Amino acid sequence: MSDTLIDMAPRPAKRIDDSAITWRQFPGYEGLYFWVLGVNEIRQKVDLYFRLAPGARCPAHRHLGPTDTLVIEGEHRTWQLIDGEWRLDQVRQPGFFGANEGDHLHSEEGGAEGAIISLSMEARDGVIWETLNDQGEVVSVATLDDFKRALAHQN
Repeated sequence: MSDTLIDMAPRPAKRIDDSAITWRQFPGYEGLYFWVLGVNEIRQKVDLYFRLAPGARCPAHRHLGPTDTLVIEGEHRTWQLIDGEWRLDQVRQPGFFGANEGDHLHSEEGGAEGAIISLSMEARDGVIWETLNDQGEVVSVATLDDFKRALAHQN
């Protein structure tokens, strides 16, 4: 064991250099963007960066399979439906890592400076997530094939 001390003092916040990323807007959702990192059909897995503009909030959705989330930049807010009302669940700072096992209904929002997060998501029968309306009905799905096509257009 070494006696070397490591300086653990907080460092000034830095922004990632995303100048090489051509962010794609989620169709129909202002302020929500993505960049596909990879699609693995055998493992039914999609990895992507998700960017939320300041105050931009995505619709209610349910990830069907396990999902890992890493906050890279900004403030990532999550909302949970409790007794029929959406309530702020968590305020996540850079470095936050969270995992859920799927069947997770929530909404997400970018903080005052927005947020960039990394998502690693597994599909169930090819479906990554379901988007729901205010009545709790599924209005659309995001599939492994959707992200495979998006990745092909990126390259």
